[in-house]
Amino acid sequence: MRQSSRRRVVLITGASSGIGLAATAEFARRGELVVAVARNRERLLGIAAKYDGVTPVVADVTDAASMDSMAEQVKKTTGCPDVVVANAGIGLDALFAETTDEALQRLFEVNVVGVFRTVRPFLSPMIERGSGRILIVSSIVGKRGVPHYSGYSASKFALHGAADALRSELWGTGVSVGLVCPSSTETEFREHGLKAGAGQKQVRPVRRSADYVARAIVSMSSSRRRERILGIEAKAMTLVDTLAPALIDWLLARTLTQKK
Repeated sequence: MRQSSRRRVVLITGASSGIGLAATAEFARRGELVVAVARNRERLLGIAAKYDGVTPVVADVTDAASMDSMAEQVKKTTGCPDVVVANAGIGLDALFAETTDEALQRLFEVNVVGVFRTVRPFLSPMIERGSGRILIVSSIVGKRGVPHYSGYSASKFALHGAADALRSELWGTGVSVGLVCPSSTETEFREHGLKAGAGQKQVRPVRRSADYVARAIVSMSSSRRRERILGIEAKAMTLVDTLAPALIDWLLARTLTQKK
């Protein structure tokens, strides 16, 4: 358990499954007070019953009024969070040519606009307090796009640009911004995501657990580190992409694109 004179308040979106659930459990086990935000009331109530210090709040990141209400409820009951983890997201497995406007709009509404709706209400009170940590769960494909994930990659690249801008806006306020970039993770993320066409070839040599990602999120919450890429293969891909991008283009085309 984390040793501290005060239990931090940590708000997590997408807290009812996958990485969000694992992070909720990990923070709670370490003695933090967790505001678990998701759409599924039954799952949230079950999580709150299982872990001490978890407050369930039903809200949908695609619903502006819902998120505004959530923020007001949180500020009134627990106060402004010490840490905000913008985790809610969906995937899209589709070739560029098969990616529809509707899928893109849904993707960006959750993965990008949802992050703004999560973070924005707490910025002013964090700045006024002089402290706070914003964590955005991105992806390795937010560093390097891969076949079949052009739309999803675009949504995650957008988060990196937003985080860069926000860091400068928060300079000197005591509020910091960090990005966590998982690679392949063992969750139901793929099953719940959007899809069109044959789908990406599945050749991942390593899939890390949601608990592994959760521990990285907890670690990032207590630092001012800008970014953390998870997995040696993900770090290798970003390095080779910097040194020899054409080589990565060829390798990804060979390994991840379905042959017709």
